[in-house]
Amino acid sequence: MRRIVHTIAVSFFLVMIFSDSHSQELKKERALINLYGHPGKPTTQSSPQDTSPRIVTYLIKTDPAIPFKSPSFLSAHPSLRILRQLSPQHFIIATSDSGSLSPVATWIIPANDDWKLSPSLLVATGKTDTWYSLIVAVTDLPAFKAHLSELKEPVRILEEYPAANLLKLYCRRSNFSAHILPLTELIFADLSQTTPKEEQVINDFDLSANSVTLAHREFPAIAGRGLTVSVREDRFDTADIDFKGRVLNTPLTASLLSSHATIMATIIGGGGNSYYSGQGVAYQSTVSSFNFTSLLPDPDSVYRQVGISVQNHSYGTNIENYYGAEAVAHDLSANNNPSLLHVFSSGNSGDQSATQGQYNGISGMADLTGNFKMAKNILTVGSIDSFGTVLTLSSKGPAFDGRVKPELVAFGQDGSSGAAAIVSGISLLLQQSYKEQHNGQLPPSDLVKAVLLNSADDAGPPGIDYSAGYGSANAWRALTTMQEKKYFTGSLQTGGIQSYTLSIPPHTKMVKITLAWNDPAAQPNAYTALVNDLDLELYHPASGATWLPWTLNPYPSVDSLQALPLRKRDSLNNTEQVSLDDPPAGNYTLLVKGYAVPAGPQSYSLAYQWDSLNAFKWAYPAKTDNIIAGASNLLRWTTTLPSPAILEYSLDSGSNWHLIDPHADLSKRNHYWQAPDTAAAGILRVTAGSQVFYSDTFTISRPASLSVGFNCQDSVFLYWPPLKGVDTYQVYSLGDQWLEPFMVVKDSFLVFSRSHPSLYYAVAPILPFGATGIKSYTINYTTQGVDCYWKSFTADRQGDRAALLNLELGTLYQVKNLSFEKQSATGYASLALIEPVKELQYAVPDESLSQGSNTYRVKITLQDGRTIYSEDETIDYLAGKDYLLYPNPLGGQSLLNILSADPAGKVLQLFNTLGQKVYEGKLTRSPQQIPVGRLAKGLYFFRILKDGKRATSGKIVIN
Repeated sequence: MRRIVHTIAVSFFLVMIFSDSHSQELKKERALINLYGHPGKPTTQSSPQDTSPRIVTYLIKTDPAIPFKSPSFLSAHPSLRILRQLSPQHFIIATSDSGSLSPVATWIIPANDDWKLSPSLLVATGKTDTWYSLIVAVTDLPAFKAHLSELKEPVRILEEYPAANLLKLYCRRSNFSAHILPLTELIFADLSQTTPKEEQVINDFDLSANSVTLAHREFPAIAGRGLTVSVREDRFDTADIDFKGRVLNTPLTASLLSSHATIMATIIGGGGNSYYSGQGVAYQSTVSSFNFTSLLPDPDSVYRQVGISVQNHSYGTNIENYYGAEAVAHDLSANNNPSLLHVFSSGNSGDQSATQGQYNGISGMADLTGNFKMAKNILTVGSIDSFGTVLTLSSKGPAFDGRVKPELVAFGQDGSSGAAAIVSGISLLLQQSYKEQHNGQLPPSDLVKAVLLNSADDAGPPGIDYSAGYGSANAWRALTTMQEKKYFTGSLQTGGIQSYTLSIPPHTKMVKITLAWNDPAAQPNAYTALVNDLDLELYHPASGATWLPWTLNPYPSVDSLQALPLRKRDSLNNTEQVSLDDPPAGNYTLLVKGYAVPAGPQSYSLAYQWDSLNAFKWAYPAKTDNIIAGASNLLRWTTTLPSPAILEYSLDSGSNWHLIDPHADLSKRNHYWQAPDTAAAGILRVTAGSQVFYSDTFTISRPASLSVGFNCQDSVFLYWPPLKGVDTYQVYSLGDQWLEPFMVVKDSFLVFSRSHPSLYYAVAPILPFGATGIKSYTINYTTQGVDCYWKSFTADRQGDRAALLNLELGTLYQVKNLSFEKQSATGYASLALIEPVKELQYAVPDESLSQGSNTYRVKITLQDGRTIYSEDETIDYLAGKDYLLYPNPLGGQSLLNILSADPAGKVLQLFNTLGQKVYEGKLTRSPQQIPVGRLAKGLYFFRILKDGKRATSGKIVIN
């Protein structure tokens, strides 16, 4: 017989249910009761001024045979409200009629208010006078704020996010526990994370690893044009030439400049102006910076006004394994802005473990950095290396409730930050593709998500898994899907079914279909986040066979979490995938079913693709790529061919072939090749049995090293070392947004007028067959440390009475001779004349320094007779004295020079012949100039004081 356990009977009940201390389930149940059970007076769910029937909160255990959460049961018990689900059978409920629970509850205990606390806040320690920064979710924002205003001790509201009824508060712990936590409107509270961390600085990235270079080749017009991405962290360098003309400044831009943010922005949308590796995925997109002072999404109005369609989040906090307020807010943000896609890095804590939730303590699993990454309607991206191996430090799933996380992986050799940025860039490409086919309308974000997941290459263990999700993002496959419109969209209510026909051609190796939908936000601290449950099935009418989606085992043990996926109905994820190897040709039916849609109707998107048998496609290099000469380059392809195969290259349009590997393993999809050290056109081929596959013609070259020879008032001289086999070069200058061809030269230097408006230049070899090789780094000629022929000129003291003059030129172009000169009383006299000039660097000594200032310069005489002078360099020589005043006599000069071995604390005084003091001033440096032009001609006496006492004295004459 079922019992209702009231307060008086609680102690007896606890003894009874915990008699078997070895039962794992009973231990979990005891933990729940210890956390949420109320040993005394039941907690009311009514405000003090509320006169409605008294509503009480209870912790209950339900009978698994009764559909407690079903709409029919809840509608039959209108006074009952589920506040939180703790496990499949344990709930926090509110009701004014506890007797109505008798048919469904095996036991009932009055509940305390701790069910409202996040796992982080539940275990937080501190004194009662500790001040908290909290984020809270409420049911009625105005009513809750009204209650706060009535409290005796003030509470600061730091931030509001009305779209999700969220507030950030600053209050004393004792005030929160006693007066805020019990408020009826409060349903969730968490510690507010205020210090998000950039996941990692990326030192290098490889766009070929995710077939971005292939996508650029196959779809050259798709580069993110007309779209705006937000990089949410500190400010990237908006003056970087890789973003020239494509930066959108907003009031939300952070003031702090970050190299990490600059790298993220470059990976997403860099223009490649600085160097080829500075070209990002969506290199024609507009890039904006949004700060991450808050972990909540930006207001919906901001996304709409600025036109943000992708927001990149390459940061994290602590490992948090629950569905918190930030996760709720991002799910809601996606629903309120149907075309906005949030992309998060998974984190770099893959070698750690969760300290909360059902996966607590499982090393290397469930270690995503931040509860906002638990959101359903976002993309969370882990990292792989160049070979598609998931990195140990890449944070892994599952989500707190067993959902697949991360959904994707991408290249991120040093962390998941860059991986997220790559996926953000690919998402922009997909949005542009769709937009241009639909009259400027952006795709729903769940369609972009479905296409990305469906087109991903398998990574990690076979099939979907908790380390790589649905696989490694493949930009080319994704764009192909979008360009060929291999997708469906629809909407369903509970019990609804929609079907679509797929005609699978003969010789298909595999067919794959992915369903995705943006699910309504769940309540914070939800036991499972899914609200609307859709189902995907693949049906073959000819055979009657049906295939269900792949699902993972979310049971909290390493063996279960690492088990291969099985086909079964998915009741956790808002993404589902069905795949089938070697399907018979014919018509298939895709079925989407509304299993349970309490918050409907639910829109959704489907993406599909199939691979043919014995197919092969080169992914890298493409015709727009350059192989670095004399270096090891990673070749890439996609294939369904069996291994092995013969891999070869040609440098003469296929007349002669050179072996790379006679037994290349095609299943690896990549191969390192030590390219020849030459400037040439290359072709690759793979021979597998009777089939031969050729690559595009690509270039092989080294980048030139561009330098400035001189930067004169009227002209600039650029030069570079000649490249082997190259006699013609293309020079580029930076235009309004991109590097543009400036001049073709048949030499390894260029002189041009400074009237040309650009300060930035690069050079690339023009190869014998007409193609242009790799560009040099782009330089600003005004920042290379070269003036008009002068790179540097210094005069340095050598011993007691000698100096060494050091000269470095920027170029020898048209230089006839050099004259090192020293200033004398009658002008400048030559110390050394060098002709012809054959070196860029010279050192000339002066072994007889004059007492006082010794001033030097260098005169360049050009072949056409023009002369160019360096800046003056001076060495002061005291000749063993502590002080030296010169010139003496002053022959009409208005400045008296004073040299001092130690000027600190010294004072100079001047007196006329009558003993009158005509000047007094502190000495602060050496040399120091004293203006004496106002003094009359004649004899004067000087005195230098040290600490008020005379240090030296003498006389000077002013003529």
